[in-house]
Amino acid sequence: ELAGKFAIGRRNLERRFKKATCNTIAEYMQRVKVEAAKKSFENSRKNITEVMYEVGYSDNKAFRTVFKKITGMSPLDYRNRYKKEAEVA
Repeated sequence: ELAGKFAIGRRNLERRFKKATCNTIAEYMQRVKVEAAKKSFENSRKNITEVMYEVGYSDNKAFRTVFKKITGMSPLDYRNRYKKEAEVA
């Protein structure tokens, strides 16, 4: 879809995007979703499933796997760690 808007081939767009961002388009989208999830954990009392759906995931395992790959901790660990830091502050 994006390639069509820029009138270039899909593969060409993917190469240019990776060169500019050091991420594939899919990796970039995952990072954006994880950042949105982190903000939601930090600023709301929503549970993990609610946040997962809010940021665009429908598979709990996929969400946990991507979240852990990017942040180094599970969504539950992240939420609990942030919650403890907020209580101390």
